[in-house]
Amino acid sequence: MPCATHRIILMSILASMVLLAQPFAPAQAQAAPHLSTLVIDLWPEFDRPASVLVIYRGEFAPGTPVPESVKIRIPASAGAPSALASPEPGKETAPVNQWMDLIAAKKVTTTPSGDWTEVTFTPLSRVFTIEFYDKLNTVTFDRQYTFTWPGDLAADAATLNVREPFGATDFQATPTLPPGNRDDEGLVAHQLVVGALNAGQAWQLTLSYHREDQRTSVEALQLVTPVPTRQPIAVPATDTSPAWPLFAALGVGLALIAGGVVWYIRSQSTQRFRPYEPPRYAHTKGRRSVRTSGASRARPPPVAMRIAEDEPEEKLFCTQCGRQLNLDDTFCPRCGTRVREK
Repeated sequence: MPCATHRIILMSILASMVLLAQPFAPAQAQAAPHLSTLVIDLWPEFDRPASVLVIYRGEFAPGTPVPESVKIRIPASAGAPSALASPEPGKETAPVNQWMDLIAAKKVTTTPSGDWTEVTFTPLSRVFTIEFYDKLNTVTFDRQYTFTWPGDLAADAATLNVREPFGATDFQATPTLPPGNRDDEGLVAHQLVVGALNAGQAWQLTLSYHREDQRTSVEALQLVTPVPTRQPIAVPATDTSPAWPLFAALGVGLALIAGGVVWYIRSQSTQRFRPYEPPRYAHTKGRRSVRTSGASRARPPPVAMRIAEDEPEEKLFCTQCGRQLNLDDTFCPRCGTRVREK
């Protein structure tokens, strides 16, 4: 009996341990991150010579937990990523250049691993973007580049966008790309629907073309690239800042210009009052002289007027314009009227 009792107790303890261990089993083995969509952009010789700009834009399925850690490998020849960003929760639709730079926030680590560099980061929400530059041999005019997706993450739907560099001819790809269309920035863009990719499934694309122009596409077309990351081609960057300060400043400027024009016109059209001043004429024969006889009594004295009888010096004035005259003046210096007969 004691042995049977001990067996029952031991079996009960073992069963309890199994039951207690079952709830913790899923937490110990976290499922690998799984992308709902993956977009890969390849832009050869876009804004950096002898390099291919590669951009990964990933999105986890809505409603699923955001992974605490994501690891993606990039070619060792590319070094470290040039940009890695993720928006805060609820701001997934904001422009990419407004997302948080995870590199500046020190949420990114890189580890060399043979021909690859392991990039580990913590996304803030279910979307992220990685940007890096891979090397391109431009010693000859005939260029060739092979891109490899290492298959670190599974994706339900993968899409590839390729932009031909400015001035490229005989552009070919393996696998073949659909015919391209010229985008808003003047470059020919191709889009290939890759489909679903499994975890561990590598995928490659080889590009070849002929190009003699040593400038980048940005230099040749005088383009402006947003910082720190680029917007997707189909979603151009927009300025969300309010436009009313610009319109207000423009209105004030127009009002000032209009006021200045009105003031100038009015100042030019305004005429100042000036007393009449007859021009000076030289004495000519036959000019009317000052009346010396036969004048009406209502008129002023014919030749000159005396200011005061008791003044020692006689003061004379022209009867035509009223200017003071000297005693020896024959003609008025202002209007030329003859003062006296000489």
